[in-house]
Amino acid sequence: MNLEEGPVQLVQADPDQARERSRATHEAWGGELTLDSYVALEARLRAQPWSCEVLCVWLLCADQGEVLSSCESYRMPSRLGQEEGYSYGIASVYTEPGKRRKGYTTELLGRLGARLGAAGRAQAMVLFSDVALRTYQKSGFAPRPALNLAYPPLPGDPRDGVDQLVPEHQAAQALAAMPAPGDRFAILPVPAQVDWHLERERIFSDVMGLPRPPACGARIGAAGILWAADPREGELTVLQLHAPAPAQAHALIACARRVAGAAGLARVVCWRTPLDLPGAEAVAEDRLARLDSVPMILPLDLRLRAADWNWIPRTLWV
Repeated sequence: MNLEEGPVQLVQADPDQARERSRATHEAWGGELTLDSYVALEARLRAQPWSCEVLCVWLLCADQGEVLSSCESYRMPSRLGQEEGYSYGIASVYTEPGKRRKGYTTELLGRLGARLGAAGRAQAMVLFSDVALRTYQKSGFAPRPALNLAYPPLPGDPRDGVDQLVPEHQAAQALAAMPAPGDRFAILPVPAQVDWHLERERIFSDVMGLPRPPACGARIGAAGILWAADPREGELTVLQLHAPAPAQAHALIACARRVAGAAGLARVVCWRTPLDLPGAEAVAEDRLARLDSVPMILPLDLRLRAADWNWIPRTLWV
């Protein structure tokens, strides 16, 4: 069925429909997990408190109820100038192989943008693309610069060179100590969003039978870092870093590298925000060239430009 052959509608999925959609998306994101394991994993992640509060699953349906395409949206607080509002992280955009190249994804995102834009105080939709950018550019999304700094692990005690390691129960305090940027536009992570990343770590560590890092971050004076392990990729991903002094940034990255070494992870990956992160021992990777979590933005507020979105920590990834 092509779009011109009949009416379609945007539907917010109920829990049963969301579970059924998990079964459909197994072929795309299940990897080595069995279907049942993948569906259980998705259910556990959707039960996490942040997901329960901000997640919606959206379906583009034909008039007979057939699902043509789907995605998720995560509502996040944002700020444009001095005005507080909301931006929406779009994730799990999926159209079955037999229904692709018919305009369903573009229609889904267009209708969702109209729905969210009318909800009040909406400022932007953002996503992190691992596919050809034109898929989302058709809907008005624009890519932003995206650079990885990838560091090898280090031996040694993670506590060396830092004031303290941050246990999970102090993650909220550590995030609160990281000031928001002074940019014209910023999407602002909340503590439950950090826990969402840690829940992914918990899930995959359980599934793969691997130990988890002993902490989720570190502090040196007013400087701090938060991270989460990605056992499937063998990485420790830096969620957010605040280091007023270069020496603090070096020490916090070194701590993360020692944590990765102790956990048997192959590397530490930090999205280069801000631009003065230590890079002498890092491999720089252009995520636009690799099609690896490329940040893309669709302004919903007419005063917002894509170029206004520059502070993009990994915490915002969904």
